[in-house]
Amino acid sequence: MNYLAHLYFSAPTPLAWAGSLLGDFIKGPVPSRFPDELAMHLWLHRRLDSYTVASPSFQRSRNRLDPRFRYARSVLVDVFYDHFLARNWGQYSQQPLEEFAQQVYRGLQDCFDLLTEPLQLQLPRMIEHDWLTSYQHPDVVQRVLERLEERLKHKFPLAEGFIELERWQPGLERDFADFILEVQQQMPAWQWPGFVSNEMGERT
Repeated sequence: MNYLAHLYFSAPTPLAWAGSLLGDFIKGPVPSRFPDELAMHLWLHRRLDSYTVASPSFQRSRNRLDPRFRYARSVLVDVFYDHFLARNWGQYSQQPLEEFAQQVYRGLQDCFDLLTEPLQLQLPRMIEHDWLTSYQHPDVVQRVLERLEERLKHKFPLAEGFIELERWQPGLERDFADFILEVQQQMPAWQWPGFVSNEMGERT
């Protein structure tokens, strides 16, 4: 759901981008067929997800939203944060977002055989609709929430959550800027030490 953020914090290589996205598709043991760089960034994806849950800034954003969204507030904040990153990309990177996105798409195509089948099926749609840059547009955020609600079988009214973005945007954007700083400060301590069983699981 927060593809752009994971890619932003990744090393700028095809294997790193692949690992950063595969964290949403692979749970449990990491396949032994993966090159170390890809496996490392899958681990980094998991580490970032774990940190996000405890992040003071992320929790502040979550608590701004209407409690009726319950656990789905985390999903909403994930989507909103990618929107803020795409919209304010120039504040965080000297490389234009459009150029970055095209590099990522080419890199993922280069690693296509290493991707899981669901990501292989998703990649053409990601490229065709330019997901990574489209997140800067509010109407795309609305459509993403509608699709997520369908995927979750309408357990949560995620599509209605768009109004929370409009209602709390200034505060949410401040939280997001703080979150980026938090992660940048934490990442030096996340240097991958190897295949650590309590983080990675055994390779299969």
